[in-house]
This record gives sequence, structure tokens and C-alpha cells, in this order.
Amino acid sequence: MYKFPPATPIKDLKNAPSKSNLWIAGLVIVRQRPRTANGTLFITLEDETGTANIICWKNVFQKYKNTAIFSQLLLVNGILQKEESVTNIIAIKLEDISYLLDEIEKINLFKSL
Repeated sequence: MYKFPPATPIKDLKNAPSKSNLWIAGLVIVRQRPRTANGTLFITLEDETGTANIICWKNVFQKYKNTAIFSQLLLVNGILQKEESVTNIIAIKLEDISYLLDEIEKINLFKSL
């Protein structure tokens, strides 16, 4: 069975140092690819602790295009960027973990019995 790297809860990003290399995971709630962004994709992820902004530069978007477009649950490796009150993750790697949604649904169903 594949072992995932430990994901940082989104609420903990505020305490992590800028330029940290980290992993986060969450549901994809927004994708934006403005025409003026030269191929950059912006993703908003949500976990149970908050939301995070992911920036996928053109080269990363091209490498992980299907994952970036179709994933519902996403694992992201990236560099934390903090400037004043704005926090972003600059994506290095994207991994589709949407298949885990079925497992979560089974666990929740079992708990309700």
C-alpha cells in the first residue's frame, strides 16, 4: 500500500516558516486559470482546518495537467510563500488522491451504523 508523506494541516501554515517545503492535502473547491495569467493555474484547497491557495506555474500545470484539472481530492508538494498577510503554496508536485473519498465515505457510513 502506498504510504503518503505527512500532510501539514492548513491551519498550521501560518506558523510554518516562509520557503518551507511541505505537503498539504484537501478538497479542490476552486480552480482558476485567467487568460492574463500566462498559463498559471490557481487552486483553492480545503481541509477540515481551513483553506489554502495553490499556485501552479505553467510548467507544473503542463506536467500534472490531468491531475490539476480532474482531481477532487489533491495532495500537493510545494514551497510556502508568505508576503505580508498573503500565504500561498507554489506547487512542485500534484497527486490525485480522489480515490480515498470512497474510503472516507465507507468509514463515515460504518460510524453511522
